[in-house]
Amino acid sequence: MSLIDVFKAYRNIREYVAWTPLMYSYKLSRIANCNVYLKLENIQVTGSFKVRGACNAVKSLSREELERGIITASSGNHGIGLAYISSKLGVKSIIVMPKNTSKWKIELCKAFGGEVVLAGDNYDEAEEYCFKIARENDLTYISSYADLKVIAGQATIAHEIFMDNPDINTILVPIGGGGLISGVAFYAKTVNPKVKIIGVQTDKARTMYESFKAKRVVEVPYEPCLAEALAGKISELTLKFTLKYVDDIILVEDEKLMEAVLWTLKNEHQVVEPSGVVGIAAILQRKMKFNRNENVAIIVSGGNMDIRKIVK
Repeated sequence: MSLIDVFKAYRNIREYVAWTPLMYSYKLSRIANCNVYLKLENIQVTGSFKVRGACNAVKSLSREELERGIITASSGNHGIGLAYISSKLGVKSIIVMPKNTSKWKIELCKAFGGEVVLAGDNYDEAEEYCFKIARENDLTYISSYADLKVIAGQATIAHEIFMDNPDINTILVPIGGGGLISGVAFYAKTVNPKVKIIGVQTDKARTMYESFKAKRVVEVPYEPCLAEALAGKISELTLKFTLKYVDDIILVEDEKLMEAVLWTLKNEHQVVEPSGVVGIAAILQRKMKFNRNENVAIIVSGGNMDIRKIVK
């Protein structure tokens, strides 16, 4: 992959995807004793960054691949993004989701035009069933993370960050399957080799963390968690990017994520889902120390939070 691939991705998605704000956070800056900015992908057109990669992948398909119909496995946000762009292009999309996916995300996926199939008790099982349906029906499969077109689409986030503030020298990135951090880290390190890229997972959704430490793909048993979008397998492709371009990966406490969600709602006036708030949680849980003049960008990756879990 090259920077040209990222620029092509931006051209592919700019008609369908918003350039999200890079907002200075006064309160997080005081807590971290540095300059903290929030990249607000929670207010993206589908409520998550995932639409960027999904959009680039779909726009890169041939007419024949589009006509066959598109299928993917998703714990929520990738499926929503794929349904959105498929609907825009008049293409059939099938989204295979785990049975425990939040009803809120299932409803959003359907609202954007996706056909939802529930299968498996977790993402890995849903993905296996997705492969089966794709083979049996000759559908075009798009991975949520192990796809260079998806990775290039996610890299456009870093492009926007540096366009808005070239002085950013640290970026905190949530990690699930690794597509987001692969794209962001590749772009950031290519344009500024001195920038620090820190991945964030939780203690209950830590596959990339364990694989990064072992320098090989490690299978981590699934645990029910708040950050369900970060749980599941990674790929050799995303691990390769992560090992080459990422400086470190840290863990935050999964059971305290709702505290970070509520803190962000109260103090930043932003609705953020548990998986999207891990970078903010890293500061609130004091998992990192920063230099006084450090300029830190936190990718707030998604806001598709079932409001019923906040307002009871």
